[in-house]
Amino acid sequence: MQLGLQTLAHSLCDGRVAKGLVVTPKPRNVMLARLKDAVKAELKSQGVSGDIAKTKLRECLDKVMLSCVFDLDGLWEVLADLNKPVEEDEEIQDSQDDDDEALSPGDNNNNNNERQQMTQPGIVVVTHFSSLLTGVFTHRERSAAHSAMQLLGSHLRDLSRNLSSSPLIMLLNSTSSSSSSGPPPTGQTKNNAPLDATLRSIFHTPPPPHPGQGSHSSSTRRVKPNYGIVFSQLLDLHLLCTRIPRTMKDAEAAVQRLGEEVRMVWVVEVLQDEIGVWEGTRGARKGREQLWAAVDVEQARVKPAFG
Repeated sequence: MQLGLQTLAHSLCDGRVAKGLVVTPKPRNVMLARLKDAVKAELKSQGVSGDIAKTKLRECLDKVMLSCVFDLDGLWEVLADLNKPVEEDEEIQDSQDDDDEALSPGDNNNNNNERQQMTQPGIVVVTHFSSLLTGVFTHRERSAAHSAMQLLGSHLRDLSRNLSSSPLIMLLNSTSSSSSSGPPPTGQTKNNAPLDATLRSIFHTPPPPHPGQGSHSSSTRRVKPNYGIVFSQLLDLHLLCTRIPRTMKDAEAAVQRLGEEVRMVWVVEVLQDEIGVWEGTRGARKGREQLWAAVDVEQARVKPAFG
Protein backbone atom coordinates (compact mmCIF):
# COMPACT_ATOMS: atom_id res chain seq x y z
CA MET A 1 0.00 0.00 0.00
CA GLN A 2 2.90 2.33 0.70
CA LEU A 3 3.92 2.34 -2.96
CA GLY A 4 0.40 3.33 -4.05
CA LEU A 5 0.12 6.16 -1.53
CA GLN A 6 3.60 7.44 -2.41
CA THR A 7 2.67 7.51 -6.10
CA LEU A 8 -0.39 9.59 -5.25
CA ALA A 9 1.56 11.89 -2.91
CA HIS A 10 4.35 12.43 -5.46
CA SER A 11 1.89 13.32 -8.23
CA LEU A 12 -0.01 15.74 -5.98
CA CYS A 13 3.11 17.50 -4.71
CA ASP A 14 4.49 17.86 -8.24
CA GLY A 15 1.19 19.13 -9.58
CA ARG A 16 0.96 16.33 -12.14
CA VAL A 17 -2.62 15.61 -11.09
CA ALA A 18 -5.25 18.07 -9.89
CA LYS A 19 -7.31 15.57 -7.90
CA GLY A 20 -6.89 12.15 -6.32
CA LEU A 21 -9.36 9.56 -5.08
CA VAL A 22 -8.75 6.95 -2.38
CA VAL A 23 -11.36 4.21 -1.95
CA THR A 24 -10.96 1.97 1.09
CA PRO A 25 -12.86 -0.40 3.38
CA LYS A 26 -10.73 0.79 6.30
CA PRO A 27 -11.73 3.55 8.78
CA ARG A 28 -11.36 7.06 7.44
CA ASN A 29 -8.98 8.25 10.17
CA VAL A 30 -6.62 5.33 9.57
CA MET A 31 -6.27 6.02 5.85
CA LEU A 32 -6.04 9.77 6.38
CA ALA A 33 -3.10 9.27 8.76
CA ARG A 34 -1.32 7.02 6.24
CA LEU A 35 -1.90 9.54 3.46
CA LYS A 36 -0.63 12.43 5.59
CA ASP A 37 2.55 10.50 6.37
CA ALA A 38 3.07 9.80 2.66
CA VAL A 39 2.66 13.47 1.71
CA LYS A 40 4.94 14.64 4.54
CA ALA A 41 7.63 12.18 3.46
CA GLU A 42 7.35 13.33 -0.15
CA LEU A 43 7.64 17.01 0.81
CA LYS A 44 10.66 16.24 2.99
CA SER A 45 12.36 14.44 0.10
CA GLN A 46 11.84 17.58 -2.00
CA GLY A 47 13.46 19.77 0.66
CA VAL A 48 10.23 21.51 1.65
CA SER A 49 9.97 22.33 5.36
CA GLY A 50 8.51 24.73 7.91
CA ASP A 51 5.38 26.74 7.21
CA ILE A 52 5.66 26.09 3.48
CA ALA A 53 5.47 22.34 4.13
CA LYS A 54 2.39 22.79 6.32
CA THR A 55 0.70 24.83 3.61
CA LYS A 56 1.59 22.34 0.90
CA LEU A 57 0.36 19.48 3.09
CA ARG A 58 -3.06 21.11 3.48
CA GLU A 59 -3.24 21.87 -0.23
CA CYS A 60 -2.42 18.27 -1.19
CA LEU A 61 -4.89 16.76 1.27
CA ASP A 62 -7.61 19.12 0.03
CA LYS A 63 -7.13 17.64 -3.44
CA VAL A 64 -7.85 14.08 -2.27
CA MET A 65 -11.33 12.61 -2.05
CA LEU A 66 -11.55 9.78 0.50
CA SER A 67 -14.43 7.32 0.16
CA CYS A 68 -15.05 4.47 2.60
CA VAL A 69 -16.88 1.47 1.14
CA PHE A 70 -17.71 -1.93 2.58
CA ASP A 71 -18.46 -4.03 -0.47
CA LEU A 72 -18.37 -4.13 -4.25
CA ASP A 73 -21.68 -2.27 -4.50
CA GLY A 74 -20.14 0.63 -2.61
CA LEU A 75 -17.20 0.69 -5.00
CA TRP A 76 -19.60 0.79 -7.95
CA GLU A 77 -21.37 3.81 -6.44
CA VAL A 78 -18.09 5.68 -6.11
CA LEU A 79 -17.06 4.82 -9.66
CA ALA A 80 -20.48 5.89 -10.98
CA ASP A 81 -19.88 9.40 -9.63
CA LEU A 82 -16.81 9.71 -11.85
CA ASN A 83 -19.00 9.52 -14.95
CA LYS A 84 -21.35 12.30 -13.92
CA PRO A 85 -21.28 15.23 -16.35
CA VAL A 86 -20.08 18.62 -15.15
CA GLU A 87 -23.01 20.81 -14.13
CA GLU A 88 -23.10 24.03 -16.08
CA ASP A 89 -23.59 27.31 -14.24
CA GLU A 90 -27.02 28.79 -14.79
CA GLU A 91 -26.94 32.49 -15.63
CA ILE A 92 -28.97 34.98 -17.59
CA GLN A 93 -27.28 35.89 -20.83
CA ASP A 94 -28.04 38.74 -23.19
CA SER A 95 -28.43 38.45 -26.92
CA GLN A 96 -24.78 39.34 -27.49
CA ASP A 97 -23.73 36.30 -25.43
CA ASP A 98 -26.06 34.12 -27.49
CA ASP A 99 -24.51 35.41 -30.70
CA ASP A 100 -21.00 34.74 -29.40
CA GLU A 101 -21.91 31.18 -28.48
CA ALA A 102 -23.47 30.62 -31.88
CA LEU A 103 -20.26 31.75 -33.56
CA SER A 104 -18.06 29.44 -31.48
CA PRO A 105 -19.98 26.28 -30.58
CA GLY A 106 -16.79 24.35 -29.82
CA ASP A 107 -15.77 26.64 -26.97
CA ASN A 108 -18.32 25.15 -24.57
CA ASN A 109 -17.05 21.64 -25.22
CA ASN A 110 -13.47 22.72 -24.60
CA ASN A 111 -14.44 24.47 -21.37
CA ASN A 112 -16.35 21.42 -20.17
CA ASN A 113 -13.37 19.16 -20.87
CA GLU A 114 -11.06 21.49 -18.96
CA ARG A 115 -13.46 21.61 -16.00
CA GLN A 116 -13.78 17.84 -15.99
CA GLN A 117 -10.00 17.44 -15.95
CA MET A 118 -9.88 19.71 -12.89
CA THR A 119 -12.67 17.90 -11.02
CA GLN A 120 -12.06 14.28 -12.04
CA PRO A 121 -9.24 12.42 -10.26
CA GLY A 122 -6.00 11.82 -12.08
CA ILE A 123 -5.20 8.89 -9.78
CA VAL A 124 -7.62 6.43 -8.17
CA VAL A 125 -6.28 4.18 -5.39
CA VAL A 126 -8.44 1.29 -4.13
CA THR A 127 -6.86 -0.17 -0.99
CA HIS A 128 -7.38 -3.61 0.61
CA PHE A 129 -9.01 -4.88 -2.57
CA SER A 130 -8.92 -8.49 -1.36
CA SER A 131 -11.46 -7.55 1.33
CA LEU A 132 -13.91 -6.54 -1.38
CA LEU A 133 -13.18 -9.74 -3.32
CA THR A 134 -13.82 -11.84 -0.22
CA GLY A 135 -17.26 -10.28 0.14
CA VAL A 136 -18.08 -10.96 -3.50
CA PHE A 137 -17.11 -14.65 -3.44
CA THR A 138 -18.67 -15.20 0.00
CA HIS A 139 -22.12 -13.81 -0.68
CA ARG A 140 -22.59 -14.65 -4.36
CA GLU A 141 -22.65 -17.81 -6.39
CA ARG A 142 -19.33 -18.57 -8.05
CA SER A 143 -20.56 -17.89 -11.59
CA ALA A 144 -22.22 -14.64 -10.50
CA ALA A 145 -19.06 -13.55 -8.69
CA HIS A 146 -16.89 -14.16 -11.76
CA SER A 147 -19.38 -12.27 -13.95
CA ALA A 148 -19.31 -9.34 -11.53
CA MET A 149 -15.52 -9.19 -11.67
CA GLN A 150 -15.48 -9.30 -15.47
CA LEU A 151 -17.95 -6.42 -15.56
CA LEU A 152 -15.85 -4.47 -13.07
CA GLY A 153 -12.70 -5.03 -15.12
CA SER A 154 -14.38 -3.74 -18.28
CA HIS A 155 -15.67 -0.68 -16.45
CA LEU A 156 -12.29 0.15 -14.92
CA ARG A 157 -10.61 -0.02 -18.32
CA ASP A 158 -13.34 2.18 -19.78
CA LEU A 159 -12.79 4.80 -17.07
CA SER A 160 -9.02 4.81 -17.46
CA ARG A 161 -9.25 5.28 -21.21
CA ASN A 162 -12.29 7.50 -21.68
CA LEU A 163 -12.46 9.90 -18.74
CA SER A 164 -11.02 13.27 -19.65
CA SER A 165 -8.48 12.97 -16.81
CA SER A 166 -7.29 9.53 -18.06
CA PRO A 167 -6.81 8.36 -14.47
CA LEU A 168 -4.23 5.88 -13.29
CA ILE A 169 -6.25 3.28 -11.34
CA MET A 170 -4.36 1.24 -8.75
CA LEU A 171 -5.92 -1.81 -7.07
CA LEU A 172 -3.94 -2.71 -3.95
CA ASN A 173 -4.24 -6.40 -3.19
CA SER A 174 -2.74 -8.59 -0.46
CA THR A 175 -0.66 -11.75 -0.76
CA SER A 176 -0.69 -15.19 0.79
CA SER A 177 2.22 -17.57 1.26
CA SER A 178 2.69 -21.29 1.66
CA SER A 179 5.88 -22.88 2.90
CA SER A 180 7.24 -26.38 2.89
CA SER A 181 10.30 -28.05 4.33
CA GLY A 182 11.10 -31.56 3.15
CA PRO A 183 8.56 -34.21 2.19
CA PRO A 184 5.17 -34.46 3.94
CA PRO A 185 4.48 -37.29 6.40
CA THR A 186 3.52 -40.68 4.97
CA GLY A 187 -0.04 -40.74 3.70
CA GLN A 188 -0.27 -36.94 3.42
CA THR A 189 0.14 -34.67 0.44
CA LYS A 190 0.90 -31.01 0.04
CA ASN A 191 -0.64 -28.69 -2.46
CA ASN A 192 2.40 -27.85 -4.57
CA ALA A 193 0.49 -27.34 -7.78
CA PRO A 194 2.44 -25.04 -10.10
CA LEU A 195 1.33 -21.43 -10.20
CA ASP A 196 0.00 -19.86 -13.36
CA ALA A 197 2.78 -18.15 -15.29
CA THR A 198 1.19 -14.74 -14.73
CA LEU A 199 1.36 -15.22 -10.94
CA ARG A 200 4.80 -16.80 -10.59
CA SER A 201 7.55 -14.78 -8.97
CA ILE A 202 11.03 -15.20 -10.41
CA PHE A 203 12.27 -15.38 -6.82
CA HIS A 204 10.19 -18.45 -6.00
CA THR A 205 12.22 -21.66 -6.11
CA PRO A 206 10.04 -24.71 -6.74
CA PRO A 207 10.29 -27.67 -4.36
CA PRO A 208 12.67 -30.52 -5.26
CA PRO A 209 11.20 -33.04 -7.72
CA HIS A 210 12.05 -36.06 -5.54
CA PRO A 211 11.03 -36.57 -1.90
CA GLY A 212 13.88 -36.16 0.54
CA GLN A 213 16.11 -34.31 -1.90
CA GLY A 214 17.88 -31.36 -0.34
CA SER A 215 17.00 -32.13 3.33
CA HIS A 216 16.54 -28.90 5.31
CA SER A 217 17.75 -26.77 2.41
CA SER A 218 14.66 -27.72 0.44
CA SER A 219 12.59 -25.29 2.49
CA THR A 220 10.60 -23.19 0.08
CA ARG A 221 8.17 -20.33 0.37
CA ARG A 222 5.68 -19.46 -2.31
CA VAL A 223 4.09 -16.01 -2.25
CA LYS A 224 1.18 -15.27 -4.53
CA PRO A 225 -1.53 -12.61 -4.88
CA ASN A 226 -4.83 -13.39 -3.20
CA TYR A 227 -7.53 -14.35 -5.72
CA GLY A 228 -4.65 -14.55 -8.20
CA ILE A 229 -6.22 -15.30 -11.58
CA VAL A 230 -9.41 -13.35 -10.84
CA PHE A 231 -7.42 -10.34 -9.68
CA SER A 232 -4.93 -10.42 -12.55
CA GLN A 233 -7.74 -10.30 -15.12
CA LEU A 234 -8.64 -6.83 -13.86
CA LEU A 235 -5.18 -5.43 -14.56
CA ASP A 236 -3.14 -4.04 -17.42
CA LEU A 237 0.03 -4.09 -15.30
CA HIS A 238 0.46 -6.48 -12.36
CA LEU A 239 3.14 -5.73 -9.76
CA LEU A 240 4.06 -8.05 -6.90
CA CYS A 241 5.79 -6.77 -3.74
CA THR A 242 7.51 -9.40 -1.60
CA ARG A 243 10.26 -9.56 1.03
CA ILE A 244 13.37 -11.64 0.39
CA PRO A 245 16.78 -11.93 2.10
CA ARG A 246 18.97 -8.93 1.36
CA THR A 247 22.21 -10.78 0.52
CA MET A 248 23.41 -14.32 -0.14
CA LYS A 249 24.59 -14.55 3.47
CA ASP A 250 21.14 -13.56 4.70
CA ALA A 251 19.55 -16.14 2.39
CA GLU A 252 21.81 -18.91 3.75
CA ALA A 253 21.02 -17.91 7.34
CA ALA A 254 17.29 -17.96 6.58
CA VAL A 255 17.43 -21.43 5.00
CA GLN A 256 19.69 -23.01 7.61
CA ARG A 257 17.86 -21.31 10.49
CA LEU A 258 21.03 -20.62 12.43
CA GLY A 259 19.42 -18.03 14.65
CA GLU A 260 21.36 -15.19 13.07
CA GLU A 261 19.72 -11.91 12.19
CA VAL A 262 18.38 -12.04 8.65
CA ARG A 263 18.21 -8.71 6.87
CA MET A 264 15.35 -8.42 4.40
CA VAL A 265 14.58 -6.24 1.41
CA TRP A 266 11.41 -5.52 -0.55
CA VAL A 267 11.32 -6.58 -4.19
CA VAL A 268 8.86 -5.08 -6.67
CA GLU A 269 8.54 -7.18 -9.82
CA VAL A 270 6.33 -7.15 -12.89
CA LEU A 271 4.25 -10.31 -13.10
CA GLN A 272 2.10 -9.32 -16.05
CA ASP A 273 2.22 -6.51 -18.62
CA GLU A 274 -0.65 -6.24 -21.07
CA ILE A 275 0.17 -2.79 -22.46
CA GLY A 276 3.96 -2.54 -22.73
CA VAL A 277 5.99 0.65 -23.00
CA TRP A 278 5.33 3.01 -25.89
CA GLU A 279 8.69 4.20 -27.25
CA GLY A 280 7.38 6.73 -29.74
CA THR A 281 7.30 4.42 -32.75
CA ARG A 282 4.82 2.13 -34.41
CA GLY A 283 4.91 -1.61 -33.85
CA ALA A 284 5.02 -3.90 -30.87
CA ARG A 285 5.62 -2.33 -27.49
CA LYS A 286 8.41 -3.44 -25.19
CA GLY A 287 7.15 -5.71 -22.40
CA ARG A 288 8.22 -5.35 -18.77
CA GLU A 289 7.43 -8.81 -17.42
CA GLN A 290 10.05 -10.23 -15.03
CA LEU A 291 11.68 -6.83 -14.52
CA TRP A 292 12.24 -6.09 -10.84
CA ALA A 293 13.75 -3.63 -8.39
CA ALA A 294 14.85 -3.92 -4.75
CA VAL A 295 13.54 -1.22 -2.42
CA ASP A 296 13.44 -0.28 1.26
CA VAL A 297 10.67 1.51 3.13
CA GLU A 298 11.97 4.19 5.49
CA GLN A 299 9.94 6.92 7.17
CA ALA A 300 6.85 6.27 5.04
CA ARG A 301 8.82 6.46 1.80
CA VAL A 302 9.91 3.85 -0.74
CA LYS A 303 13.48 4.23 -1.97
CA PRO A 304 16.09 2.09 -3.78
CA ALA A 305 17.62 -0.53 -1.50
CA PHE A 306 21.07 -0.42 -3.06
CA GLY A 307 22.72 2.83 -4.04
